[in-house]
Amino acid sequence: MVVSGPCDVLNRSFRFMLVSDLDWTMVDHADATHEKLLRFNRCWTTEFAPDSLLVFSTGRSPPLFHELAGEVPLLTPDILVCSVGTEILINGEPDQEWEEHLNEGWDRAAAQAVAAQLPDLALQRDSEQRPHKISFKLSVADPEGVLQQLRSGLKAVGLDCNVIFSGGVDVDILPSRASKGKALSFLLKQASLEAGPGLPEAGVMVCGDSGNDVELFAVPGVHGCVVANAHKELRDWADANMHDRIYMATEDGPGGIYEALHHFRFV
Repeated sequence: MVVSGPCDVLNRSFRFMLVSDLDWTMVDHADATHEKLLRFNRCWTTEFAPDSLLVFSTGRSPPLFHELAGEVPLLTPDILVCSVGTEILINGEPDQEWEEHLNEGWDRAAAQAVAAQLPDLALQRDSEQRPHKISFKLSVADPEGVLQQLRSGLKAVGLDCNVIFSGGVDVDILPSRASKGKALSFLLKQASLEAGPGLPEAGVMVCGDSGNDVELFAVPGVHGCVVANAHKELRDWADANMHDRIYMATEDGPGGIYEALHHFRFV
């Protein structure tokens, strides 16, 4: 799929948008053949590509996204949202308006100083430390206790941050304006839609497996696919917020996405 620039992507009419997390959602790392991903690719290419938008929304940084794209048969997305919603790239170019939006009220150094006081938080690799994201690993019996200390510490020094726990081990500190869901809402507001303001004509389906996907499902009006191999934090949220636009798939990863497309009759 080739796109020619940010304006062309968001200003053209499109009937449907699919927004998917990557690891263990669009990509099932337990499926060495990538049979389910290839089945999804065929479906998207034949049924959706001409008039729909494919968005990958991942916790990975751009360098780690490109690493994954070199290893598995991913389609090229129309829009790439990286670093847990803190970076939006269209045709490889960052959205400057989004970056400026996140800058307001964000003090990265102060947030990192608060986190440094909690020894259980181990910084992730350098590639995952981004301008609007500080990432840690947390492997303790009671992660909620550490997360509460972190949130309280940030609040005590006057920092308004979004702390996201996902995959049972990953902790991200973001500006309060940032998340996967907030990035999606921003894109929908930017888009020129054939049906006027709001969602595209056929709708939006979001797909995920972990806690950093929760806010995608909370965007008003979207349909959601929780893949069968989803982590407890997303399953618990879905159970507590279940409605007819959330589908609990019976297949893992891209098999679940394909299943949900048929369940909701998008295809």
